[in-house]
Amino acid sequence: MRQRDKRLAPAVTIKDVAKLAGTSIATVSYVFSERERPLRPELREKVLQAAAELGYVKNAAASSLKGKRRGILAVLVAQFANTFFTRMCVDIESIAREQGYVVTLCNSDEDPAQERLILERLIAQRIDGCILCPALAREENATLLRQYQIPYVILERAFPASFSEHNFVGHDNFQSGYLATRHLLEAGHRKIAFSGWDSPIPNVRERVNGYRAAMREYRLTADTERVLLGPLTEVAGRDMGARLLAEGVSAAVLGQQDTAKGTLLHFQDHNVRWPQDISVVMIGTPEWADFLRPRITCIQRPEKQMGREAASLLFEVMHVPSRPPVQRIFPCVVIERESVKRWEE
Repeated sequence: MRQRDKRLAPAVTIKDVAKLAGTSIATVSYVFSERERPLRPELREKVLQAAAELGYVKNAAASSLKGKRRGILAVLVAQFANTFFTRMCVDIESIAREQGYVVTLCNSDEDPAQERLILERLIAQRIDGCILCPALAREENATLLRQYQIPYVILERAFPASFSEHNFVGHDNFQSGYLATRHLLEAGHRKIAFSGWDSPIPNVRERVNGYRAAMREYRLTADTERVLLGPLTEVAGRDMGARLLAEGVSAAVLGQQDTAKGTLLHFQDHNVRWPQDISVVMIGTPEWADFLRPRITCIQRPEKQMGREAASLLFEVMHVPSRPPVQRIFPCVVIERESVKRWEE
């Protein structure tokens, strides 16, 4: 099969498909419009194979709106139920509305195949631009946007191997793990564990790297058995809670809010008190944390700032497509509450 550089290639047209299939533009048009016309099955299959090989996506609005903007942006996130993403979407939509655009919100649910299907349909509808938080931080679907010359911004999940090639907005995940751990170290804790999501996503792993870096600054070893990772579920969080207690640590960094919820529920169910029995710092500020007492010390991520910046950057790219890609990374802050006590041996 012919190989194409999808990252740099221009958008594939119906003319390209007709040329590769050895047929007319009209025939290709009939195949994709599904209008009633008798076509030999082998000819139809030949057209479809050529389209698949070239990566052709039908553009439903190109004939009537070619060269014009439709006033539609897309935001495609990986976990719509995660308040970290939905909060950013609120501010993205606000900026878009100020500019006279409407926003289509989509959720890939961490499924790259679903993400690609959504993007193909969005491209076919001629969106003017896209903000993409890629499923599992995989790059191949972002190249589809480049191929069809759709202005885009990558949100939160960077591609380390090609970081400088994409417009990117995110926050410092390394810093979030570092600040959480450093806060516990400064309170005198030395037996500190980290729990969170066992994920292939680089920025999630950076939180563990931040934890390890803070421990090294105090000349402490971040023992493997004290780095507890599992699925992104409340059940996994409960299991981590039990393992934290079994390790006999005095403090823990709860590195992901979904698993943190399970861990804290496990503590409550077993009459484990924070900070009396164990001190905790959580990365993230979910709404449910406001109902806990004592209140949990959290690492606050700049969701509002990130959402507004992603939308603003997308409009910059739309207005000047030839501009060099830029990357904007925002810091986190510690919100100190009552879940950490001073530890004295």
